[in-house]
Amino acid sequence: MKNIVKIFVSAKGQSLVELSLIFPLLLAMLLGAVEVGRYISVYLGLTHLTREGANLTSRGTAPNLALDAIILAAAPTIRTNNTNQWGVIYSRIIEDPANPCPPLPCIYKIDNQISRGNLPKTSKVGLVNQQVQIPGIDNVGPDQTFHTVEVFYDYGPDVLTAFVGNSINKDLYERTIFTNVGAIP
Repeated sequence: MKNIVKIFVSAKGQSLVELSLIFPLLLAMLLGAVEVGRYISVYLGLTHLTREGANLTSRGTAPNLALDAIILAAAPTIRTNNTNQWGVIYSRIIEDPANPCPPLPCIYKIDNQISRGNLPKTSKVGLVNQQVQIPGIDNVGPDQTFHTVEVFYDYGPDVLTAFVGNSINKDLYERTIFTNVGAIP
């Protein structure tokens, strides 16, 4: 009889029961932290990609070469085997020859665009031969050339957990605009 009472009063199995109850919560928190960290990493990588691309093209690198270089450097987020998940668009913005400047504000339009990737998105800056509406461009004087790199990324296929994955924006977008600074000496 004493042995039976000892079994019901024993605390040896209490830790195991507590662990089995709390383990799913701890696992969900761990996977959520991993998901948030990966999301931030992808976003920062895309930001870096746009800055480097705009910087390269503004210093005289051919846009095709610059896009190929930044796409190669953006691995593993952007790869050749996930082209349906991303799109990179380069746009060159020049002063509109049909509307000479001055008077200010100068009118700028997109002169050229190059795209990579298969994500079906159009440039948020504008289309070729279309005037651009960029905040702050009204204060820019004549004879400027701007180089814009935009990246669109569908984070959906990379979601690890449904817990965090359903509460985040899966359509990432980043854009950087540099003015023409000429070739690197």
